[in-house]
Amino acid sequence: MSAPVLHAAADVAVQFIHPEHYADAGDYGVRSQRNLESIKRHLQALGDRCLPAGHTLDIRIIDLDLAGRHEWWRPGTYDVRIMRGVTWPRADLEYLWKDAQGKVLAERQERVSDMDYLSRSAFVRSDGDPLVYDKAMLTEWFERRFCPQHRG
Repeated sequence: MSAPVLHAAADVAVQFIHPEHYADAGDYGVRSQRNLESIKRHLQALGDRCLPAGHTLDIRIIDLDLAGRHEWWRPGTYDVRIMRGVTWPRADLEYLWKDAQGKVLAERQERVSDMDYLSRSAFVRSDGDPLVYDKAMLTEWFERRFCPQHRG
């Protein structure tokens, strides 16, 4: 009796290139690092859900501009991001996608943005995640690029 063949899960690697120069990754220091780690985990979870076993996806985030802005001059808004129609989320990134045999399936540089982020459903807006709009934007992009059921 032979042992069952185990397929390696897809591997999504996320790199943040010079995050200290990003347009807006959140507050500086620890909170900014937490935001980046949360985005990294989110993209990796999408890969686990969408990519075939053995595929690799290397994502390099070149710039990031989170949804909303801190309006520090407003009383009572410390630690609150104010969402406005002109503060949509954006990410400049590049990626390299390979199949299990190492064949390059796609290699691109893209700007991902969601200018209409405030019109998302009440379900998204009621999510307690402070990066809900940013993650929704990345989810939509990821699914269009890498999830077979969403590609046309």
